[in-house]
Order: sequence, then structure tokens, then C-alpha cells
Amino acid sequence: MRWAHALLRSIIWIGGTGFYTYLKKPAGISVLEVRTDALEWLGAGVVGAGFALHCWSNVVLAGHDPESQEATLAATGPYRFVRNPVYLAGITLLTGTGLLYGPWHVYDLVLPVVLFVYFHLRVVRVEEPELRSRFGVSYDAYCQRVPRWLPRLAPGAGANASARRA
Repeated sequence: MRWAHALLRSIIWIGGTGFYTYLKKPAGISVLEVRTDALEWLGAGVVGAGFALHCWSNVVLAGHDPESQEATLAATGPYRFVRNPVYLAGITLLTGTGLLYGPWHVYDLVLPVVLFVYFHLRVVRVEEPELRSRFGVSYDAYCQRVPRWLPRLAPGAGANASARRA
């Protein structure tokens, strides 16, 4: 069942990115005919990073069985750096796709921002309370160590590092 969920996540995010690519590219050209300026290189890098993060986080998450009695919190791989790498990867994929095809429009930024706001609210109001009730103190400690969305620039810059210095 874990791998079925991983496959479903991939179909949704990669399929959604493919659909957005289809909508974004100018009519009559190939998907491979992207812009030929610096934004194309930036977009390709962002898409590549988003795809790599999606694959990495999806494989790590699929290795954890949330239905088992001995379920453990996914805190390895990309989950060591951010608590929500699957969502972050999906938003990154869409942002990079928006950069690949010209001309750039305001909605190329609005779509990722709207998704980010939606996922932020979902994470804060639904997922985090569920994880807190399921994993208790270990989830609270994880939240203290690992930021929700953006990785810390300095390793060990979380609450544990300040406690070690005191």
C-alpha cells in the first residue's frame, strides 16, 4: 500500500506538472522547445531540483508504513531538512515549469503561491495535529529540529544547537 501511495503522489505531481506544461507552452510547438535565455536555464534547474526532491522524498516516505502499529516518523532523507518536502518539490516543479516557457506572466507566480498557501493551511490545521496526536513528544522534538518549509542555512541551527551553547 505504501508504494501505491507513492505512485499516486507521483501521478498527481508529475502529471500536474505535465498538464501545466501543456497549458503553458505556446500552441504548435514541442514541449522541448523552451525559451533560450537565462530564465530557461534557471527554469530547467528548478524543475530538475523539484523532480529530484520529489523522487527522494517520495521514496523515503514510501519506506514508512503509517498503518502499522510500530509506525515511525519519516525523519530521514529530505525529511532531515524540511518537514514537507513532497509539497515543496511539487511547488518547485510548477515554478520551474512557469520559467521554462515564455513569455512570463503574473499567473506563473500566482499558481505556486496559491498552492503554497493551501498546503501551508492544510499542514498547520490538519496534518500537524494528526502527527502530533500520533507521535506525541517525538513529533514535537522533530518540529523543534526541522523547519516546516525552508531548510536552515547553518546545520544544527535549530533549538538543539542553542540549547547546546547555553
